[in-house]
Amino acid sequence: MSIFEYLATMVAIVLGLAAANLLKAFSKTIITINWRGLGWFLSLWCTILLLVLLGFFWAFWRLYSDSIEISIWEFICVPFFLVICFFLSTEFLPVPENSEDKIDPYKYFIEARKPFFITLFLFWAHFTIVPSFIGYEQPVLEIYFGWLMVILSFSGILLTTIRAHKILVLLWSAGFLSQEALQIAIGL
Repeated sequence: MSIFEYLATMVAIVLGLAAANLLKAFSKTIITINWRGLGWFLSLWCTILLLVLLGFFWAFWRLYSDSIEISIWEFICVPFFLVICFFLSTEFLPVPENSEDKIDPYKYFIEARKPFFITLFLFWAHFTIVPSFIGYEQPVLEIYFGWLMVILSFSGILLTTIRAHKILVLLWSAGFLSQEALQIAIGL
């Protein structure tokens, strides 16, 4: 077993749990929340975060698949820290548990948003800064998109209205998808 296969096992387990969280949250948005109100908004967060999860798994493979040696500290400080932040952001995604509680989903989202956006901010800040420390060259546009994601993630902590958060999820999704399209274009 190579070092990459060994590390990928731990990363895959935590990412698998994060994917389960997102799929469970997505099903709750469909079952418990009015689709025309907040349902589409939370469903979009679940969907785009699932795409981020897959993108991170591919990035992990791209960065570490050729590794023949990695220290425990590099593993803890780079991929494992990122995986933990991502998992926690899926745990903290503010989706009401069930419809019987009669919780206002708008109020619930605004009151419970900070842990979600803090962990999302930490994920993107770390993901944007780390490549330079491990010697991975990123194109300038990819770096700019990374910083855009950091700013958008941080703004979620500060925004206090649902309307602003609806705009934020659209901008966040557009930023992430544009970054992925740029990576595809670079790869061609």
